Amino acid sequence: MKKRGLCLCLLVMLCVVMAGCTRQETQTEQTPEPEAIREPVAKVPVGNLSEMTLTDKMSLYEEYDPVDPVCFYITIVPGNEADGTNHTFAEINSYENLQGMTGVEKIYGECIFQVGDETGPLPGEVGYDAVGSNATINVRGRTSTGYEQKSYRITLFDSAGMWREQRAIALNKHPGDTTRLRNMLYFELLQGVPGLVSLRTQFVHVYIWDETDPDAPDAFVDYGLFTQVEQPNGRFLRNHGLSQNGNLYKANMCEMYRYEDKIRLATDPLYDVNVFSEVLEPKNDEDHSKLIEMLEAVNNYALPIEEVIGTYFDVENLTSYMAFNLLLSNADSNAQNYYLYSPVNSDKWYYICWDGDAALKDYEDSLLDFTWQEGAWTKGISNYWGVVLFNRMLRVPEYRQALRDKVELLHAQITPERIAELIAKYRQTVDQFTMRMPDVAGLGATQEQLELIYQNMPYDTDAAYQDILTSFERPMPFYMHDVTGEGDALLLGWDSAYDFDGEFIRYDVQVARDWSFESDTLVYESLGQLDTQALVEMLPPGTYYWRVVATNESGYTQIAFDQVETDSGAHEGTRRFVIYEDGTVGNTL
Repeated sequence: MKKRGLCLCLLVMLCVVMAGCTRQETQTEQTPEPEAIREPVAKVPVGNLSEMTLTDKMSLYEEYDPVDPVCFYITIVPGNEADGTNHTFAEINSYENLQGMTGVEKIYGECIFQVGDETGPLPGEVGYDAVGSNATINVRGRTSTGYEQKSYRITLFDSAGMWREQRAIALNKHPGDTTRLRNMLYFELLQGVPGLVSLRTQFVHVYIWDETDPDAPDAFVDYGLFTQVEQPNGRFLRNHGLSQNGNLYKANMCEMYRYEDKIRLATDPLYDVNVFSEVLEPKNDEDHSKLIEMLEAVNNYALPIEEVIGTYFDVENLTSYMAFNLLLSNADSNAQNYYLYSPVNSDKWYYICWDGDAALKDYEDSLLDFTWQEGAWTKGISNYWGVVLFNRMLRVPEYRQALRDKVELLHAQITPERIAELIAKYRQTVDQFTMRMPDVAGLGATQEQLELIYQNMPYDTDAAYQDILTSFERPMPFYMHDVTGEGDALLLGWDSAYDFDGEFIRYDVQVARDWSFESDTLVYESLGQLDTQALVEMLPPGTYYWRVVATNESGYTQIAFDQVETDSGAHEGTRRFVIYEDGTVGNTL
């Protein structure tokens, strides 16, 4: 018993010792090692939406060959009285909406739209088995609506599906473009320009069968070559990786003034979308508060323009828009032919290019003696001086330098050699149409002249480059005021011309009985004056023309924005006034 008790005692003591060892070992194992110093991994900073520049989705332009023509077969069918599409093709083609016309209602008809090749509609393509209308058709454009050869817009019904992810299909005839390839050239050169997005284009051979006219041929009629250009809308924004529900407006005549009498909130009792659209046509939203906020900032001269641009615009986008259009001599891009886009949750606004069928036309206009040319001030940066945003921006030396740098960058990319290569590529398609009906009937140039135009077009960009450089040295254009009667005298006044180098500017003023200003027609002349007005002794009743030319100390000249139109053409830098028999004065365009 004693031995058993002793063993038991030893066993208990052993357990106590072992337990102590276990606790000590456990405590030792649980003591943390000193933590090693860890370097943070490299991470890309989270971007700010309002600091992002516009970036295009370049893979879109690799999906199809835009030069190989696609065939569109369009059958015009009777429409529906209830939705306003019950119009004949003749009625659709009667639509005109020329510059200066307001409140013009579009004329829609219904059609069967089919896609195919020269043999006819193709299986698997849009409209192949359609037996009833699957789209609407209407004439599109403004100036182009005055031509006999029309451009069209096709809008596919939801049930018809989409063609290349597009439901709205613009078919441009380009009746004012002798070459029929300028828009294709414009948008291909635009691809990859920093801070801008381009639009997909496609040469299209269009056939139309008019079932609304019993006297029309009972078959498809060849309407020749068109250029299909992607329509900027919500789907366009999504396809190009942009904000689909962002604000989008098409500029019809917008120089970035506030336009309080037209640009209103949709909740304003005086809001009229048609009046609104005379300036900016809303494309996908009725909330105009963000647009109005931006326009008010642009026109608030108490705010530094650097602050306005930093908040609402992107310098990369603005300089690219100006430089690209200037190098392509696309003068009609200051107040129209562009879109304004603003992403959701961003205050920024971006310019999107639209319509380049007037690009690189300087040689052509000279060759064909085109008398309705734009004013000389459209050469170079003065082309944008009438736009409030660009007027304020270009007064800042840093912004002018940024524009100069962008011009140099793009001039190195848009070379005559590159343009010539693209023209040669397009002509493989275009020539087969411009040498036959119906396109040859609307060209306005002989085949010999057309050949000269193709050869010389590429060099228009070099001439434009020189115009840009010179324009930095010239005074900026200005506006002439209405002539008023001051007792037995006439008061002629005009705005001051702005000079980037701060040079003194002198003005030559002339009044004549004829727009030619030949010496024998002059009735008043004042040369080299510093004042921006002239008092002229009252003249006999009749019609008079007057002009002002500004010259800086370096000898560079500039004319006024104003122009007069007569049967002889447009006379730039000139205004007209009439003195009536009773001595009153009237100002006419």
